[in-house]
Amino acid sequence: MHLQSSILLAVSLLPLAESLQCYGFSKYDYEGRVQDTGKSQIMCPGSYCMTISEEGSDFTVYNGTCPDPSASITNCENNGVGCQKEKISGVHVKVCCCNTELCNSSTVTSLHVYSFFILLILYYLEMK
Repeated sequence: MHLQSSILLAVSLLPLAESLQCYGFSKYDYEGRVQDTGKSQIMCPGSYCMTISEEGSDFTVYNGTCPDPSASITNCENNGVGCQKEKISGVHVKVCCCNTELCNSSTVTSLHVYSFFILLILYYLEMK
C-alpha cells in the first residue's frame, strides 16, 4: 500500500515539474498613449517564460507571457533560451525565451542604470 501511495504522489507532482512561474504583463504605446497592465505572476506550462516586443510605425507593444508553440517564433521549446527577431507585415517582432523562475521580468531599464553607474565608478577611479 505504501508503494502505491508513493507512486500516486509522484505522478500527481509531474505537472508541477512541467511548469514554470513567469511574469505576465502588457505595455502598449499607441501614438503616445501608454497603457500598462502591471505585472503579475503566472504559471506557464512547460519550462520556458517569454517576452515579446512588437514595434510598428505608430505603436509599440511589450508583453511578458507564456510561450505559444503554434507559431515558430514563439515556440521556445524549439528555439531554446535566447532571442529571435523577425519582420512580419512591416512590424518588427522580437521574442526572447528564458527558462528560470520569473526570468521574463522587464529588466532593460535596470541594466542601463547599472551600466551607467558602473561606468561612472570606473571613470571616478581612473581620475584618482
